[in-house]
Order: sequence, then structure tokens, then C-alpha cells
Amino acid sequence: MTMQIKKIALYGRNGERREIVLHPSSVNIITGASKKGKSSLLDIVEYCLGSSECNVAPGHISQTVAWYSILLTFPDTDVFIARAAPFEGQASSAACHLVVGTSIELPENSDLHASTNVEGVTSFLTDKLGIAEQVTEVPEKQTRSPITIAFKHSRFYLFQSQDEVAARRTLFHRQAEPHIPQAIKDTLPYFMGAAEDDRLNDLERLRELKREKTRLTKQVKEIEGIAGEGFQKGVELLAEAASLGLDDGVLPANDEQLLEKLQAITQWTPSQPETDQDIEDPLYRLDREYEMYTEKKRAVRAKLRAVNEFDTSLSGFEQEIDEQATRLRSIGLFESLDSNAVCPVCNKAHEGESQLLAVMHQSVAALDQKLEGVARSRPRVNSYVAGLRQEDRQLAENVRKTRLAMSTLREKQDSLQARSNLGAARQRVLGRLSLYLESTSWDNNAAHLKQRIATIEPDIEDLEKKLDPATLQERLDSQLSLLSEDMTAWARELKLEHSEYPIRLDVKALTVVAETPHGRIPLSKMGSGENWVGYHLVTYLALAKWFIKQNRPVGRFIFFDQPTQVYFPSDTSVTGDIEEIENDEDREAVKRMFKWIFKVVEQLSPDLQIIVTDHADIGEEWFQNAVVDTKWRGDQALIPVHWYES
Repeated sequence: MTMQIKKIALYGRNGERREIVLHPSSVNIITGASKKGKSSLLDIVEYCLGSSECNVAPGHISQTVAWYSILLTFPDTDVFIARAAPFEGQASSAACHLVVGTSIELPENSDLHASTNVEGVTSFLTDKLGIAEQVTEVPEKQTRSPITIAFKHSRFYLFQSQDEVAARRTLFHRQAEPHIPQAIKDTLPYFMGAAEDDRLNDLERLRELKREKTRLTKQVKEIEGIAGEGFQKGVELLAEAASLGLDDGVLPANDEQLLEKLQAITQWTPSQPETDQDIEDPLYRLDREYEMYTEKKRAVRAKLRAVNEFDTSLSGFEQEIDEQATRLRSIGLFESLDSNAVCPVCNKAHEGESQLLAVMHQSVAALDQKLEGVARSRPRVNSYVAGLRQEDRQLAENVRKTRLAMSTLREKQDSLQARSNLGAARQRVLGRLSLYLESTSWDNNAAHLKQRIATIEPDIEDLEKKLDPATLQERLDSQLSLLSEDMTAWARELKLEHSEYPIRLDVKALTVVAETPHGRIPLSKMGSGENWVGYHLVTYLALAKWFIKQNRPVGRFIFFDQPTQVYFPSDTSVTGDIEEIENDEDREAVKRMFKWIFKVVEQLSPDLQIIVTDHADIGEEWFQNAVVDTKWRGDQALIPVHWYES
């Protein structure tokens, strides 16, 4: 699908619009002095076509422009794409305005808004150009990810910036950036047509056919493996079923009875145990009871220890009181306690009342009272101790019974597990029996499966041959050989160095090589800047011709920036007139290059548009007729002076 550029327009922050009208199917030359914005046009177009960054250099353009836009033309429609300028400090903006129509006029500044994003624009262009759903293939043992081919991968063949068109070590647009060389190598076979548009569908169909063949082959092997053992296998299965309790083990008299018996075994169904998710696990309950009894037993034992300590203390107290009472009685003081006139010590009469006697009476009474209290407490202590010991014995019995119940339940669960294993073994035998019984029609099934395999094998072989990477490489090599014919002829027409030998595009190295009797000479060793520029132009126009003739989904324009830079040093050139070039051969080389570009575009008309931004200005009619816009010299430039001076 042809895609060319009708207009490039800049929408200023001041509300004005600056537009450059281009001519489809023609050579368009924008000429002017340095620092007038010529090189920025390429960056603007690529930015509008979905570039991840806006590479417009900081200056008058970035300071004054609010929206960048292009108007594309297709055979059936026009497409207007505007993209907002990045905010200060940002590399890009995702805001895009997309309009599709049969004949579009540039919208006003006030009409621009973010109607879509960059992904929406690139997805539209991918579909519009007819880029088929395609994923690159990654060889085994390589770690890079496959690429889903889209419009952005076709941009490698549409642009040659100022630092690329005269490069000696890189050939393609953005080739010097990380990961881009591999992306070019992986996607070029598709854009060349070596990898067909339906390759992804073919790959998926091949995978599906291989999966089906594997499945059918496995079934055939299973059938033939089991059927080959005959009824002996049935006898073995019967014996195995009998060992698991599924049969009485009596061997049938004939094969027919064997099959009937095996068929009866397959009807066996296991008894369904009761399952209730709400019933508590008995082992868990017993475990909780065991912990409860154990904890209570520890508490009772603690109380017993405390009571024993109290009883020991009480006995000591009782013994001490008894000893004191005994000492009082041992000195015989109690014989004369009733006489208040005689001293119990000296046995002489008191002159007054004895206070000592009263104290002794009180002491003896106090001791008797304490002994009586101890005697009253003793039975209650003994009863409490007896109760604790009884409770301890009962808890010990409960612990023993609970432990025994847990042990019994665990044994029961082990038995249940064994029965579960038995059930699983029975189910396995039943499954093998079912497969065996289905073998009564094995011969027909196997034949049918084999016939199906024989049917799909030719399709697999055809697809493998079609999709073989070696076949893909052979097809690409053949196409590159055809491409080489134009490259060689055009290199000779431009009188480029080594053009007496076949000139070829080396996809693996992403460079141009000359096939000489002494080996390949790469672009980096081909001498001067004139050769480097020439071979870039030759390669891009040869690819453009191939894309056109093979109807490949690549845009039909190429943007060259400063292809004559090797002839016009910026520090000496003033007007760009080729008369400023001192060497006659160089002047002729510049004319020869431009005339050749015009000739190729005319040969491929109306399918190719060339846009050249350059310093050169050849004062001949054929060149001047191709100059678009005004010549950017003096106050004339991409950005009007009043945009930034005001």
C-alpha cells in the first residue's frame, strides 16, 4: 500500500501554522543554509510516525511549536497525524490527533486535541499498510525475545539522517543504537518477502499437526503394545484383580468366559464412606481431652504439694506447744496453784497477791486453747488431702484411658489408609482392564489411526520444508542476489569505488560489500566519503524498488538529509551553489548523484517519493523545479523569525 507525504506542518504556540507542501511521486528538494531547520524535518516526520523520542534539537523550533504534524496520502484516502510537542524536560508526548478522510485540509490550531495516542497511530499504520500478523523466529539456544513485526520496523528503510547518510560503519537508520541491528536482521526477511505473510499461520498449523501426530502415534503404540500380548495379558490382569479382592481367582475355561469375567470386574464400585465435613475429627477431640486431663492433674499435684507443706508446718507448731506445756508441768508448779498466799518458788507466804501466778494461769490456758485449735484443724486437713488424692487417681485414670483411645484411633486410621491404598490399587487395575477390554476392536482402531497419520504426514513435510530456516535463508539469498543487480548497476553509474565487481547487501553484517577475486570488501574499507554516501543511496533506492515491485508493506518515500555534505564543508560554503566546489570532478559527482535520483524516481513513478534536505543548490531548471518552499537563506527558515522574536 503506497504511503507518501503531502504536507509537513508546525502549529505554533502563537496560534499560527507553518506548512511545507510536498509533491508525491516526485523528488522534493529543500535547500538552504546551515542552522535553518532542514535536518529537523526528518526528526519531525519520524516523530509524527510514532518515534519513541522527539529528536528535534533544543532551540527556536522546540520553544515555539505546540504540535508537529504530517499529512499522508494513500491511494484511497488521506491521513492527518499531529503529535503534541513534549513538555519541557520530557523526551516525547503520547498525545496524538488522527484524522482519516478522502480529501483532508489541515485543521486549525484550535481543532487539535488528543484523540488517540502513539500506539493508536502505529497500529493504524500497521493495518493500513497491510503488515500481516508476523512474529520473528528465534533460533534455539538464543535468549533474545521474538519480535512482533509492526510499522515501526519499516521506518528503518525510510530515513537517512545527516550522520547516517555518510557513515562508513553503519548503513541503516538507527543502526548505531542498542538492539536495533538485531531488529533489522530479524525483520528484513519479512519486508523483503522471504518470510511469507502467512508464515505465522503456517507455523501454528505445523505445531498443531505435529501435536496431533504425536497423540495418534502414542495411541497406536499403546494399542499394538497391549494387543500384541493377546489373552495372556487378560489372564495376568485377572490374577492381579483377584489379589486385590476383586475376583475369586478361578481361571475361566475359555477366552470368551475370560472376557466376560473381566467385564464383570469392571462393574465393581467401591463402597462410599460417610463423609461429613461438620463432624469433628475424633483424634483432635481426644487430643484436647488428653491435654485437659493432664493440665488438671498438674493442678491437683500442685495443691497436694501445698497441703503437705501446710500439714508439716501444723505438726511442727503442735509439737512446739506441747513441749512448752510439758515443761510447765515438769517443775511441779501445778500442786499449789490454788494457794494465793504461798510463793510456788520459795514456798513462803506472800505478803500480797502474786502476779506471777496469774501470768502462769494465762499461759497454760493459751497453750491449751492453741492445742485444741490444732486438734480441730487436723481432721479437715486430712479430709482435704484425701479428696485431692482421690481426684489425682481419677485424673490419672482418665489420662490413661484417653491415651489408650488415641492409640487405638491411630491404629484405626492406619487401617483406613491401608484400605485407601487398596482402593487406589483397585482403581488402577480397573482402568487397565477397561483399556484391555476396549482392545476387542484394536485392529480396526489401529488401522484407522495409522490412516490418519499417513494423511497428515505429507502436510507436515510440506510445511516443514516451507518453514525451514534454511529454506528461508535460501530464498533471502536469492532475493539479495536480484537486489545486487540494481546495486551494482547503479554503483557503476555513480562511478563508485569497487563497482567493477558485484555489489551486494550483507544482511548478517548490515553493510554493503564488493565481491572481489580477493575476498569481500566492506563499506568501511571503500575509501572516501563520496563512496559511503553513494552506497547508502544505492542501497536504499534498490530496497525501495524491491519493495515496490514485490508490493511489500513499506512506505513509498525516502527522506535523505544532507547527502552532499562531503562536498560542501559548512565552514566554506555560503550559497550552496555547486560552483563553490573547487574540484570539477566533485561538481560533476554532485550533479550525477542528483540526476540519478531523479531518473530512478521517474522509472518507479508514481510509486516513489524522495525528499532531500540539503545545502546544495544547483542552478539548473531540472533541479530548481524540484525545490519546494522557499530557499532557506537569510531570514527564510523553517520557523518564521517573528515566532521567536515576538
